[in-house]
Amino acid sequence: MRHAQDKPARPPRRRGFPAAGLALAAGILPLVAVHLCWWLSTQAGHVPACNPYLDGCTSISATGRHGLPYYLFKALIIPTALVYLAVWAVAAGWLRQLGRRRAAVLLCGVVGAVFLIVYATFLGSDGALYTWLRRFGARMFFAFTALAQLLLTWQLWRSGLRSAWVRAMLALCAAQLTIGVASLPVPLLVEDPTAIQNIVEWTYALAMNAVFLALAGAWWQAGLRLRLVAGR
Repeated sequence: MRHAQDKPARPPRRRGFPAAGLALAAGILPLVAVHLCWWLSTQAGHVPACNPYLDGCTSISATGRHGLPYYLFKALIIPTALVYLAVWAVAAGWLRQLGRRRAAVLLCGVVGAVFLIVYATFLGSDGALYTWLRRFGARMFFAFTALAQLLLTWQLWRSGLRSAWVRAMLALCAAQLTIGVASLPVPLLVEDPTAIQNIVEWTYALAMNAVFLALAGAWWQAGLRLRLVAGR
């Protein structure tokens, strides 16, 4: 006859929300927002019906300037920026657990998310100032977010975390850097660089979102979970 103490011990219950879900949202939400607005804009005739990754016939911004996509773009992209803020806060906490530097990663990530809000807020607004704010916000968002991703990946690599997910993050960061550097001489070599610049924008954004998806895989593999702790 078995006693209570003879029963096999249950594995400890893992509490909290998987952090991978947060990173997954950071990668999927902007993809859904941009491609949904692109499809709606093509249906309404606001942008040409083509493959922007290959033809470069429209920019990402153009998909959210008119009609329903104008409101939908803002309604999805601004919450995306808030998700980014949460992702960088969690990433900073993870780096702290790993004993790695986190200040630069957090700073660059937060700055990039704030500029995304600036970009989305003024998208579609008329006026020279609003146009400048939109363009400056977009450029700063891409620059600081890519830098934050690169710094995070580098810190993970130096900590000894070199899983397939971290390797994927490193490859995607290298792809972003290659795309960015290769696009610099385009205005000097091509009379009308608009189409090429649009292709660069779409592919660069795709690689950036893919980094968040790879980060989700790394967090899932690490078993990283989030818990709300009530103050005493």
